[in-house]
Amino acid sequence: MATILQKVSQGCVRCTSRQWTAVRGGKKWNVQRPKPRVWKARVLESITRPIYVEDIVPISQSCEKLEITTQDTEVDEYEEFMYKQVKKMFDENTMILVCQMLSMPTVDKRKAINTMKDNGMRLWFYNNRLIRRAITEYSQYKNMAPWIIGSNVYVVCSEPKVKEALKILKKIPDFIVLGGLVENSLYSKDGLTHYSQLPNIEQLRGELVSVLNMAAGGKTHSLLESHQQTLCRNLTQYVKQETDGEDNS
Repeated sequence: MATILQKVSQGCVRCTSRQWTAVRGGKKWNVQRPKPRVWKARVLESITRPIYVEDIVPISQSCEKLEITTQDTEVDEYEEFMYKQVKKMFDENTMILVCQMLSMPTVDKRKAINTMKDNGMRLWFYNNRLIRRAITEYSQYKNMAPWIIGSNVYVVCSEPKVKEALKILKKIPDFIVLGGLVENSLYSKDGLTHYSQLPNIEQLRGELVSVLNMAAGGKTHSLLESHQQTLCRNLTQYVKQETDGEDNS
């Protein structure tokens, strides 16, 4: 108990009925407060204090102007690569059919890709942003812009196999044909159907040759007939002139 009642830091511990309280003892704290200045000095300081006039700045110029610095935007190499593939699609293919693709399982999508590949055609899935960028550079393809909406798929081929493509797409209900580009000409869905009903190029060439031969033969016959009539007319006039001359003599 004596150890509890010993002096602690120049003070002592006083016991009360409820708790132990520490009572500071010894000298007071040496706290020196600054003395107030003489009133004459304070008056002189307030009088001689300079008065600054605030500059009136317009509100439009009060805000700090932010310097706009042009930063070099990073080029997305993958997007540039895909854009080159889109341009290659337009340059190397004479038939590009645009189809609206509905939601379909991956298995059916892979089956459609393989079916087109077996028939000499390809299915391409490109972002609409890349397609719009490409058709703005090709003036003849600008009318394709209304078709570039939603999720599209493109049936491409180096030959105009419109009949075969429509026959395959008819069996795929998830692909809705919107139109197409065939030999640098745009066709709607009805136009593609009419184009597919035309005979092939070899048959058209044969019909054209036969028509030209018939026209050439008929023209030759008419020329020979007119030449023969002209020759007979001239011969008749010559004989008549000779006959009149003998009578006069």
